[in-house]
Amino acid sequence: MRLRRRIICIGFTLLTLLTDTSVLPYTGLDMRFVPRVCLVFVILVGTILGSTQGMIYGAMAGILLGITAYQPPGLIAAMYTLCAFSAGFISRRIRPALVTVLPPAGGYMMYEASMLIYRYFSTGYLPVGNLVYMLIRLVIALALVQLMYIPGIRLLKPSSIGKARR
Repeated sequence: MRLRRRIICIGFTLLTLLTDTSVLPYTGLDMRFVPRVCLVFVILVGTILGSTQGMIYGAMAGILLGITAYQPPGLIAAMYTLCAFSAGFISRRIRPALVTVLPPAGGYMMYEASMLIYRYFSTGYLPVGNLVYMLIRLVIALALVQLMYIPGIRLLKPSSIGKARR
């Protein structure tokens, strides 16, 4: 069961990585409104499987994204790891009714805030107009998490479903 879960997580991490780097930039969509699909998946893994598994897949995705596309590579790897860890940490300490909203929102806002701070320190000005785009990306990312949460539990934790039926 663990090997199956690892294969599924690695496969979907690579699929979302390819989607982020090879498919979405060439679709003609306005990229200011498109959330990072790989980050959304890593946060979902952290929410479902816990902080340790989230850190592992977050580090893997962040390192691969740093190598392939995004700048700065070290910050991306650290932020993906930290966002997935925080989503897993928060999801274990709140009521089950709020698990699909608060941990993903906290993890994604942590990433967006750190990128905003990085842009401020690298360019010298604070792009206030990006705050609106950040909120739109957050809403779209939360909608993606809501859509992927139940199939994610069925794929990653099939034993928990059988126990609930008995």
